[in-house]
Amino acid sequence: MNLRITALAAASLLLAPAAFAQKPMPRSPLEIGHDYVREIQMDAARAMSVDARTNVPTGLFNLDFRATPASPEAMARQFLAAYSELARLPAVGALAHDVTTDGRAGYAVHFQQTVAGVPVLNADVVVNVTHDNRVPFALLNHEAEIDVPSTTPTIAAGAARAAAFDHLGVAGTLHFDQTELVVAPTADGARLAWQVRVLADAPMGEWEALVDANSGELFRVVDRMLYHGGDDDPPIPTIEAANRLVTVDAPAMVFIPDPLTRTGASYGQTGYVDGGDADTAQLTAARSAVTLRDVTFDAGMYHLRGPWTNVLDWAAPFSGTAPQPTPDWSFTRSPGDFEAANTYYHIDTFMRYLNEDLGITCRPFQGGTNGIVPFDHHGFNGADNSSYSGGTARLQFGEGGVDDAEDADVIIHELGHGIHHWLVGTGGGPSNSDGLSEGHGDYVAVSYSRALGLQTPASPSYNWVFKWDGHNPFWPGRITNYTAVYPTGTAPHQRGQHWSTANMRIWDVIGGTETDVAVHEGLRLTGVSTIQPTAAQAVLQAARNLDYEQADLDVMFASFNTQGYNVTMPLPTAVDGGPSALTALSLTAPAPNPSTGGARFVLRSDQAQDVRVVLVDVLGRIVATVFDGTVGAGEARDLEVAVAELPAGVYVIRAAGAGATAVQQLTVAR
Repeated sequence: MNLRITALAAASLLLAPAAFAQKPMPRSPLEIGHDYVREIQMDAARAMSVDARTNVPTGLFNLDFRATPASPEAMARQFLAAYSELARLPAVGALAHDVTTDGRAGYAVHFQQTVAGVPVLNADVVVNVTHDNRVPFALLNHEAEIDVPSTTPTIAAGAARAAAFDHLGVAGTLHFDQTELVVAPTADGARLAWQVRVLADAPMGEWEALVDANSGELFRVVDRMLYHGGDDDPPIPTIEAANRLVTVDAPAMVFIPDPLTRTGASYGQTGYVDGGDADTAQLTAARSAVTLRDVTFDAGMYHLRGPWTNVLDWAAPFSGTAPQPTPDWSFTRSPGDFEAANTYYHIDTFMRYLNEDLGITCRPFQGGTNGIVPFDHHGFNGADNSSYSGGTARLQFGEGGVDDAEDADVIIHELGHGIHHWLVGTGGGPSNSDGLSEGHGDYVAVSYSRALGLQTPASPSYNWVFKWDGHNPFWPGRITNYTAVYPTGTAPHQRGQHWSTANMRIWDVIGGTETDVAVHEGLRLTGVSTIQPTAAQAVLQAARNLDYEQADLDVMFASFNTQGYNVTMPLPTAVDGGPSALTALSLTAPAPNPSTGGARFVLRSDQAQDVRVVLVDVLGRIVATVFDGTVGAGEARDLEVAVAELPAGVYVIRAAGAGATAVQQLTVAR
């Protein structure tokens, strides 16, 4: 069965659509045009995804490619060379290495597609290389056929920037300001364009404008809240280098996770209303005593600056950074400094959990952050919303209705946008074209609060997101028991509920820790334009790489396909067991590939040995024995595998000898 998905592919190479926390923002009159629409088709039978228009593979799953041991980039390039024809990859020089991240599920090697050295928007390739030198999974979000007459602009960068600034009416402090030459795919081909990005005091938002570099036409303007970076980003300093001043632990009173979940009350009960941020006896009693770890003592004052997060008052209303003359933030909820302590506590707690407890390395990499999450607990001009800025890694929390920074769901949701972004790496921002980043924010928010054990599945708010800030007269919030099937709903907010629902359903069966690890390690394997079904495939692959029990993989597989993602089960590790490929055995690429009747290939051996060559399906079952015998030293043996009677799909040709293996992939078409 095929599943066709519409993905918004003009979310730029380094950005994704706006990441406003909870409430959808109306389309601004400043916006021009629409994102380039690309349709991705998931094909579980062939263990791949393809571009529905061109049939070019956009994802290859269940691979068993064995690389000759080398650097992760070099091994990824071995894979790309082997699959260049099948995937219609651009020339080697057109894929520039961007970044390699190392996680528990292996390396994620990111490449940026270029045209004559100019980056192509939203066109990246991500190759998963395991720590034992295998490639089981790759996302190939490249443009197979793209070109522009020239990469020399006739419009100067400064003129393009001025045109964008004039259209937007940019005013005040420039918090982020960048102009870059890009190749922008469109429905009619491609344009050489200046990508202008700006985050200023006005207008509100993190704006991207695309200006035709030859005609000067402003053909796309959109408000985005995510990231662009590259090799020029400064290195992340160690915690010690980022915090040279004296640090202490300090007492505070906060909501864990919010007053309603803590007490089991409902919004509107006596004392459990916002009341314009007023204190009530009930809300005061709902606070919890905590320790704020590693706050900074500087010049006679204590500051909420630590190794994982810090207050930064950058957005109106400008209410300060909550410094204290004593190390004590034990406030009731009415003083503004309560939200500062509440936000610090929850961000610090979750970042430590992710990095220290789960062993998933994840920090902001944007310049100026020093790897520390900056937040403004009273921002958004006082409006009832919150946001994450990809260019600066800054979180800001609004004040309308219930102050957003009083609800851990909102805090962790916004942090979830950043975590998604930082896991993807400097090669691009988190994809949100069909709600993946929104769904991840919802997932981590509910995972965090549900892990406290304060609710049971029978609790009315068990599946609610924003249990204090939402589901009240101010706005309805969202849920993680969304009953529709993907891709039902509008992107990004409604559709994001598919992702959170599928993963929280897994959470309930295999547990929070195991699900959190698989989800975050899976997202590390994704790229700038990844949609929910391919992200689900990445999560499954990460779990397989981490040697999850088959029963847990079955739960994940069932939940993802119940949601409508049409994923395929990753190959069992047992299929490709044994040492990494050495020079003793090799297989040439089968041809033709894809094949309808049969495919020929050559088996070579550097030494005399007994060799068995088998064909394995996606479930790890041997469906044919192609050869079983002795091969002489230096011998090259022509072999053929018959596939006329096999179902369509992706198969692995595996040769195993005395201490060496070799693998090739074969696609059977019908």
